[in-house]
Amino acid sequence: MIIKAFAGSNSSTSINKQLVTYASSLLNEHEIEILDLDDYNIPTFDIDIEKNEGFSDEVKRFYSKLVDSDILIISLAEHNASFSAVFKSYMDWCSRINYKFLEGKKLFVMSTSPGGYGGKNALEAGSKLLTKLGGTILIDFSLPKFDENFSDGKISNEELNNELMKKVNEFKNKI
Repeated sequence: MIIKAFAGSNSSTSINKQLVTYASSLLNEHEIEILDLDDYNIPTFDIDIEKNEGFSDEVKRFYSKLVDSDILIISLAEHNASFSAVFKSYMDWCSRINYKFLEGKKLFVMSTSPGGYGGKNALEAGSKLLTKLGGTILIDFSLPKFDENFSDGKISNEELNNELMKKVNEFKNKI
């Protein structure tokens, strides 16, 4: 079983990367590759670039990482009540290679934000997109007030940590 995880953010201090890294560590009986969107030099999706230059090696490399996996764990950053532009752009590039490129993939989708809503707008919008691209969302999770509830690489709020642990166990049972 091949599992990849990433945050839908290109911030070097991404709170969603911290969350997805922690959540992935809870699936410790599985080897999980954590991807960083900053490791790929992919421009904002542009139909003219696609027409004139085709798909860059970087686009193909990221696409291959996703399609060569069985399971994806994704934490979506929220920007202005939706997912980030970088996440949308990466999904656009991949979907131009194969629209249903997530077909057969099992997904654990999550989000966090500094606010009390925990990035749920991004979670809802991103889940809709990921499903449209063929993915099957098995579990989702939202962590509110990141700065208050996450420290030292883990969720510090016991109740919220227990909720994530429960969801991780449900996910394990479904995969």
